[in-house]
This record gives sequence, structure tokens and C-alpha cells, in this order.
Amino acid sequence: MRKAIVSAVRRRVLLGAALSIGALALAAPATNASILYTTGFDAPTYTDGVLNSGADTTTPGQDGWLSTSGTTNLINVSNTATNGIVTMTTSGQDVRHPLAGAVTSGSVYVDLDFSVSAAQATGDYFVHLGDGGTSNFNARTYVKSSGAGYVMALGTGAGTAVTYGATVLPFNTVEHALIRYDLVPGLLNDTGALYINPTTSDGSGDTPYVTATTIGTDATSIAAVYLRQGSATAAATLAEVDNITVNGTLPEPSCLGLLAAAGLFAIRRRK
Repeated sequence: MRKAIVSAVRRRVLLGAALSIGALALAAPATNASILYTTGFDAPTYTDGVLNSGADTTTPGQDGWLSTSGTTNLINVSNTATNGIVTMTTSGQDVRHPLAGAVTSGSVYVDLDFSVSAAQATGDYFVHLGDGGTSNFNARTYVKSSGAGYVMALGTGAGTAVTYGATVLPFNTVEHALIRYDLVPGLLNDTGALYINPTTSDGSGDTPYVTATTIGTDATSIAAVYLRQGSATAAATLAEVDNITVNGTLPEPSCLGLLAAAGLFAIRRRK
């Protein structure tokens, strides 16, 4: 009788602990930033030449780069033997690279080095994120001329009414950009920010060069990074694009949830 009572009490304690742990797991799911794609355009992965032949939008080129649109002014990679870079002009091929996984919540970060050699007054975007296809584009990063240099903007979706930063950046100077895109629950409310030469990996300790203009349709999935050669009358000329890294904040199974499951298993074993 005593043994049965002790066993019943033990089951209640284990059940209470398991449920408490499980509740904590549900209340605070774990997240972890993962590298979804990174490249320096270097050998042996790359050789000097076009990233993709541009024949279609589904056949992979170098390192899995896909053509998004256009068959003229194909995007080239050069100097791969020492420090590979991509150069971009206007009115030509656009390309994309799939990510290791699709991000559907949280934030996505794009790091890259770039140098602008020329810009135009209208402005256009040269790098962005998307769902992996050829039409839904987000985190559009713009460049337009301003005085003796250029300024930049970030738009969450389609649209031209973006707000440009006030700091004029110099031509022919390598800058480091951190582009953040936030998938916010709800409609037409995604956010983001653009940082230039940040001191932290996620911009948390830095002041944004400019915050994103919330515009167009929000992303439902981020699954690729894109390079774009914009219109002949608006786009910038990129002397260099290099060292692209994309990080995503992805939900992962919680250790607490596993502990809760283990507790429930132990209870069943004691019945």
C-alpha cells in the first residue's frame, strides 16, 4: 500500500515537472541565427567568367547561381585566383542564389562589400532578397547620385517612394553593408534597416544609415539572395560586389520541449 502511494506521488511530481517544462518551452521557443549562404567569389569554387550563361532561369551556373532575367550584359566574376569580385552595370542580366533554407519568421541579414563607381539621379536597387522565384522581391537596396557621391535607401517591397539616407558616400570606395529584413506578423508592416560599416554583426550596437521604407507586399518566405542590374536610366554601376553572407533567424526544436517529452516518457515507464 505504502509503495503504491509513493509511486502515485512520484508520478504526480514528474507529471507536474514535465508540464511545467513543456509550458516554458512553448512560451519561449529557441531561435538560432544560421548562415544560409556565403561566398567570396574565389577559386576553386569560381573561375573568371560569367556567373550564369543566362540561357534560362533554372539551370545553375557557377556555385549554383541562377539567372533571374535578361540575357545581355551577363554578370561576370573576375580575379578569382586572388580575390574574386563581381562587377555590375546597367540594363542587363539579374541573378539569384538559393539559400540553405527558407526563412518565414524573424529577421534575415545580408552582409556584403561593394564599391559604386557611378550612379544616376533617379536611383535603382542592385541587391535584394526574395522567395527564390523571379518576381517577388524584398529588401530592395537602392543607390542614387548625390553631389560628388551617392546615397542609399532600403525598401521592404515594390515601390519607388523610398527614403534615402542623408550621408553622402564616396565613389570608388569599398563599403561594407549590413541589410536587415524583418518579417513582422500581419500585413504591409515588415521593417528593416541598412547599416554602412557597422561595428556589430547584427547592427544592434550601431545607428542605421537608413531604416527601411515599408512599402509594397510583405514577404511570406525569404529563400534567395539576388544581384540586379537595374534600368539604363536609373541604376548604379558597381565596380565591385564581394563577400556576401546571408544569415537567417530560424526556429529550432527547444531543449526544454525535449526535456518535457523525456519526463512524460519516464512517467509512462513507471505506470
